[in-house]
Amino acid sequence: MSTLDAHGVHAMTLEVLPAWLDYNGHMNVAYYSLAFDLAGEELLKCAGMGEAYTQATQNSWMVLEAHITYQNEANLGEQLLLKSRVLDCNAKCAHLYQEMVRGDTLLSTQEQLMLHVSLQTRRGAPFEPAVFAAMERMRAQQAALPRPAWIGRQIGIRR
Repeated sequence: MSTLDAHGVHAMTLEVLPAWLDYNGHMNVAYYSLAFDLAGEELLKCAGMGEAYTQATQNSWMVLEAHITYQNEANLGEQLLLKSRVLDCNAKCAHLYQEMVRGDTLLSTQEQLMLHVSLQTRRGAPFEPAVFAAMERMRAQQAALPRPAWIGRQIGIRR
């Protein structure tokens, strides 16, 4: 199931599948990435992108950088809610933020920078006007929301 709320935040639910578990008995890190990717795909469909868009325009999107944080475990059969936001965008890029929750518990976050690309040149290309307008509309709708505490983090050992 996939929806947009009044602020243009995209939400979808996924169930933790048996194949997603590792030998620790919880969802493996690779499947957090998969879940966020599936949710990101649905968000971009709301902006007019997706497989049909790629077939028609020979344009798509690729992730330039991603940062995932893990706060709590996800377990077999649990229903996960993934929320996706557009923090910023320009003619070719979008800065996205996603949260994975179970009930009121934050499980994981992902921040990513994505690039709109021409599949013919394999280089960055401007968003189609309707797609850019949709991305900008979502960004503007979400601008009043609080800035997520989990973005802009760096990895390092605290000393």
